[in-house]
Parts: sequence; C-alpha cells; structure tokens
Amino acid sequence: MLSLIQKNWDKLLLAILIGVYIITFSTLSILRHNAFSSALDLGNMDQTVWNTLNGNFFSLTNNGQNVSRLAVHGDFLLVLFAPLYALWSNPRILLIAQSIYLGLGAVPLFLIAKSVLRNRAVALGFVLIYLLNPLIQWVNIFDFHTVSFMVPAFLSLFYCALNKRWKWYWLWFVLILLTKEETALQVFLFGISLWVVFKNRKIGVLTSLISGLWFCFLFFILMPKFSQSGEHWALAWYQNDGVGSLMNRVLFLPEIQNYYNLLLRSFGFLPLFGFPWLLLAGPEIVINVLSSHSEMHSIQYHYTSGIIPILLIASIYGVRYFSSLIRSKAAVVSGIVVGGALLIVLRTNYHYSPLPTTESCWCIVYRVTQEDIEFEKILQSIPQSASVTSSTEIHGHVSQRKEAYMLPYATESAQFIALIDQNRVIDNYGPKQEERGLIRRLNKEKKYLLITKIGHFYLYKKN
Repeated sequence: MLSLIQKNWDKLLLAILIGVYIITFSTLSILRHNAFSSALDLGNMDQTVWNTLNGNFFSLTNNGQNVSRLAVHGDFLLVLFAPLYALWSNPRILLIAQSIYLGLGAVPLFLIAKSVLRNRAVALGFVLIYLLNPLIQWVNIFDFHTVSFMVPAFLSLFYCALNKRWKWYWLWFVLILLTKEETALQVFLFGISLWVVFKNRKIGVLTSLISGLWFCFLFFILMPKFSQSGEHWALAWYQNDGVGSLMNRVLFLPEIQNYYNLLLRSFGFLPLFGFPWLLLAGPEIVINVLSSHSEMHSIQYHYTSGIIPILLIASIYGVRYFSSLIRSKAAVVSGIVVGGALLIVLRTNYHYSPLPTTESCWCIVYRVTQEDIEFEKILQSIPQSASVTSSTEIHGHVSQRKEAYMLPYATESAQFIALIDQNRVIDNYGPKQEERGLIRRLNKEKKYLLITKIGHFYLYKKN
C-alpha cells in the first residue's frame, strides 16, 4: 500500500486538491444563491434547462417575451443538462456541476504540464496556480454559464492535440462549439496553430474551416432569425468610433490597462513568455476590451472563461522557455519559476478572489439569513403553472415555469410579483429605488394584494 502511494503520490495529491476545490466552491455557490445574491443569468439558464425537459425546447422568458434561447446565446450545451433535471429539478445542480467540471479542469492542465515540462512536482505547481486563481474562482462563483466549460474543454482539446489523440480531440471540439457562439473564433485560431506549430495540416484546416463556418452560421444567420433587431443583440455594445479611438481603448485606457495587469498577475506574469500561444487569447480579449459593457473589463464575472485556458497553456510554455536557458538545471529552474509565480498568484488571490479568507471578500453574499430561508419556502409554494415577474436576485428562485419574467416587465399581467427592495450584488447592498417605487405603486393601485412581507422581501398576488 505504501509503495503504491509513493508511486502515485502526484495523482493522490491531485485528487485531494480537486476534491477540496469542488467542495469549497459548490458550497460557496449554493450559499450565494440561498442568500439571494445570484443574478439573472442563473435564472435564465435554469429556465432554459427546465423548459427543455418539459416540452419547450431551448426556450426562456426574455425582455417580457417567451423566446428561443438563440435570441440570447448559442449555448446549446445547456440541453445536455436536461437529464440531470429529471433526477433533481433544481438550479443548485447547475452550480454543483459547474464546480465539478471546473475543478476537473486541473486534470488536463496537469497532463499538459507534465507532458511539456517532464516534472510531476512542477505540474502540480500549475494545478495550484489554477485552483487558487482568482479568475477561475470568479467564473465559478458568478452564477452558472456554459461558457465556463470552455476552461476544461479547451485544455482537454489541447492535450489531445499534443498527444495526437484525435478521436477524443473531435469530441472536445464539438463540445466547445456548443458552449457559446464566440468560442468558435478561438478554435479557429487553434486550427491555424495546429498547422503552423504542430505541422498537422489536415486537422488544422478542418478545425479552422468547421469552426469558422459554425461561427458565421450561428452569429450571422441563425441567431438573427430569433432576434427582434435582426442581428446579434450584443452588437449594441460596440460602436465604431474610428481606428484612433479603438487603439486608445485597447492600449491606453487606464481601466483596460488594469484589466490586462490583473489577467497577467493571476498567472504570475508567465503568459508573457509563452508566445505564440498567448495569441490564441486575442479574440476573447478584443471582444472584452472593445465592449462598452464595463463588466467585460472585470475579472469578477464569466467573461474570462475563454481566456483562462490560453493563459495557462502560455504559462506552461513560458516555464519551458526559462528551463531551456539552463538545460542542465531544467528541473530546478522550472521549480523556481513556478514557485515564484505561485507566490504572485497567492498575493493576487488574497486581494482579488471571492474566497471568504481573502481581504477582498464581500462575504455578506454567503450569509443566509432566516428571512432568506422563510421567503424561499414561500416562493416554492407558488404553483409552477403561475406566471411570475421578479427582481433579478429572486429570478433564479422562481424560474422553473413557462412564464418567468423579470422586472420591470409584466407588472400588469403576471399572477405574482416577487421583489426585494435591497440590492444584493458585490459592493452594493443599498436600496433598490425602482423596486421601492413599484411597491408604492402596487400598494396604491390595489390591483395586486400583498400576501407576504418578510424583511426586504415582498410577494404580491394579482386580485
């Protein structure tokens, strides 16, 4: 037994680290949801999966209408979660699933690092960099998004290409294309790298051709058919202000420079030495920095999902670059470089991660009060056949129904209105003025009857 442990110590430690991560972030994600601090995205995903299981394939309520999910995103991977809802129809299963597959992303990362650097201890160092990374932790905490599957999937795709396991490669390839529409751009570039770096022309051309055609079909043909504007809704976040203005945003805007700094600091600045792999992050970074949506310039959301695996791969090759400088001491150099990077990651984690142990933690989002527990019970007593409109914080608790609106929609037609008069987002637990104005209006008009008031929570039923 002891000899078996000594022989497989790295695999045992890898399993322990992954297990701790999965338990920690499953717990924190569920606590955040139970404390009514989750946002509209979890409710939208939950409703889409629930509808798919209950006969309304890939649909949800968006902007006051029941529409196809394609009006929002091309994340067909959601459909694969429907069988889980047959076992437990609850949005918390999505939060647990997300923690599991993000935690398991450490496996392909470990295998890539071990293949490239030939050192198990250094490979485990990268596992720690990954699991302690504030970027991956924020992706995990901020609701549920299928694009987060891009992290383990792209790492697995890269590992299969590195070791010429093409049957598995195509499985991961298809799964990536199903996560979100723009992920195809990243795979398109990877196809080019297969041709140029790995010298595999056939696989590279097929990869780029299929992913390029898929993106064009999804973004320019299929999704506009389901959009009210006739084009992808997110295009409104991008304005053509001229080349000079774009270059200023990309290179000189302080907010964007801080974004670049945090991306690199979260990996100990190792990606800078991992050229040309760093270039694969280009499409996702450009999409983020050119957006007028400020959340896309932050590490506190899911918008870094496509960037994370590229920065990890670039970091591994950055370490290989340093070890190649002194080949006779490659293992020592690799250990020192990864150790130094890990110290930077730990410091960055302390200042920027969502963990309760860190300086940056807004830990109130994990504190479930008696009010939260009582109101959750009230919400679950609402019949699933009833239409409900709610505050964004409540949406994920009432989304398992055909008509699950969000305020300010359906305040004249929904059978129930569930709201909270308090913001519950990072750095903002102040009053919600719109909801307070709606409460005054509802109390005055008497069209809806207040049937429950618990602390900051209100539930109205149509007379």
